[in-house]
Amino acid sequence: MIFFKSDAEKFNDLMSKGFSDRNKGNLEGAVRNFLQAYEVASKSRDPSLVSKANIPLFYALFYDALIKKTPESFKKAADQCRKLDPGTELDLGLASKVYPQDLARELELLAELSGLPGFEVGKVKSMDLSVAEKYENVANVLLAEGARRLILEDLVGLHEPLNVIGFRLLGYARIIRAVKIEENEPSKAVEIYSEALAFLQQAAPEVREFVNDRISKLGKSTKCWVCHREIQGEEVNYIYLPASVNEYVKSRYDKDAPYLINDGKIAVCRVCYTMIRDLSDKISKYYYDLAIKEMRLMEERINARIRELQARIDLMRTTIRFERK
Repeated sequence: MIFFKSDAEKFNDLMSKGFSDRNKGNLEGAVRNFLQAYEVASKSRDPSLVSKANIPLFYALFYDALIKKTPESFKKAADQCRKLDPGTELDLGLASKVYPQDLARELELLAELSGLPGFEVGKVKSMDLSVAEKYENVANVLLAEGARRLILEDLVGLHEPLNVIGFRLLGYARIIRAVKIEENEPSKAVEIYSEALAFLQQAAPEVREFVNDRISKLGKSTKCWVCHREIQGEEVNYIYLPASVNEYVKSRYDKDAPYLINDGKIAVCRVCYTMIRDLSDKISKYYYDLAIKEMRLMEERINARIRELQARIDLMRTTIRFERK
């Protein structure tokens, strides 16, 4: 005799398999089983089973979001979570009890966070101000959540209070805004970098080192060795060029302005440096073009000489063949 499983049995078996795969770390398998459980429940003629269809669909979307970690996937999971009965206790494999209302909010926060561009000090100069705005918008959302931690912190790897993450994002935004005005408003940039530093207490050491370095260099003022005008902002509005600085020059002129001479190099403002560089480029191009012209003339003379010699050789060959006849 063949026994057929009822829809309820199929549903329970698929849900058990889904949780089993989840516990083994096989999230893709869990998603497949939960989706199949949803199909069984949603197509069943059993009203009590149909009423449960939203639960496996939520689990499928939830673990799919943990796999993809995209704003869209977290948003889908959040929307589905809000469709569940508020009193439903969700099995996420966590020690604490989880209910739809709290979880939906966390998924919305994760959707916001996963949509942010990554922050790298080496790429900050290429970041647009729109990125700073995104950081600020999400930061304000997180700060409104206070010092609480995510229920899902172990599942998503965010082990910090939400306000700490928010402050760090504000710091990143300040860095981007400061970078954009370094050349034209170095003093203002120093102020914004200082604000960033206050927000970055929990940031990576290289980020804080970058900010401290910018504050130090942008805050420096000196005179240009060439034009003697005062200038602010090392590496932005003035740079150091190698020069032959002996003890006489150093002892006589080092006191003319702070940071005028540094490690055998002299401070040169942006204007003078670009003038010297452009003039040097023009001179180099002039002599390069002159050398190329001379080389081409030489090439023409050599080719002409080669053609002359080839003609003589051809004539000699013709003469020898004629004499042999």
